[in-house]
Amino acid sequence: MNAGAKARAVLCALSAAIWSHAAAASDIYDKKQMSLVIGYNPGGGYDIYARIIASALPRYIPGAPTIVPRNMPGAGSAAAANFLASVAPRDGMTIGMVGQQLALSQALGEPVVKFDMRKFNWLGRVASSVEVSVVWRDQPVKTIADATQQEITLAATSAGSTSHAYPLLLNRIAGTKFKLVTGYPGITGGGLAMERGETQGSHATVDGLLFAKRNWMDQKLVSVLVQYAMQRHPALPDAPAMTELARTPEDRALLNLFASPAEIGRSLMTPPDIPSDRLAILRAAFDAMLEDPAFAAELTSKNLTFEPMKGADLQKLIATALDMPDDLIARAKILSRE
Repeated sequence: MNAGAKARAVLCALSAAIWSHAAAASDIYDKKQMSLVIGYNPGGGYDIYARIIASALPRYIPGAPTIVPRNMPGAGSAAAANFLASVAPRDGMTIGMVGQQLALSQALGEPVVKFDMRKFNWLGRVASSVEVSVVWRDQPVKTIADATQQEITLAATSAGSTSHAYPLLLNRIAGTKFKLVTGYPGITGGGLAMERGETQGSHATVDGLLFAKRNWMDQKLVSVLVQYAMQRHPALPDAPAMTELARTPEDRALLNLFASPAEIGRSLMTPPDIPSDRLAILRAAFDAMLEDPAFAAELTSKNLTFEPMKGADLQKLIATALDMPDDLIARAKILSRE
């Protein structure tokens, strides 16, 4: 057989393999019904993202199955995560979206956690969810460096919430002088307290600054002191990420752990141990959805952020955040307490 004939034979064999794989994938999901378990009540941010995905993702799965959203709130979505880890079928027909904070909850040994975030099969991320500390424009503190020299009051919801825990963590690691005033109803309540002058600053999200409170940024009404994330959000290039405030490699590892929720964001996964061929199909479909300009346009039209991450990269990020020495985990537990 000459070289040309050999090349044609190889091409034919490859084409046959690709066709066979696509046909097999179609057989698996052809007109089937899948479930998307959502760890929160209807109407919130997770639910909105999850339902958009449930509508869009079937277009990219061979066989065009139907994905039915199923809300399973409880314990900050740990109830849904526990279900996906130990009860949900492992046949590739069930997927889920749970709270971005659960990897941190696992590391801190919270009793509600009965799962290992590393064992879920992560399909990918649609958007990060970065929280920030902001101060009103007439305050003397304008930067995180200023906050290490002068005390400043921040509105927070309750002890243990991210609006309280993150600034407290920076007080202990980076030497900031945040004074937390608790009791405000959510980020909205804290923002109002700052606007009324009850506190000098408050907690916010990048989404909120880009959409709901866009006037704060456009009119320069607030200064963003710090982003509680591993890296700076593209929309806020001048505000440092919390990991930049580490003084030692140990501090940086701890801050990476506490910043991991922002990077996990609005992500999709499957139960552990689903068949490898089905995981490959679902990851390929999720990647195709992320790469489709129409999907990005749909999110933008709804004032939702779009910051995709592929499943393999997300899987590695979660494993890295959780694979810490016992002594660092012990310190993280101490630092997270009041």
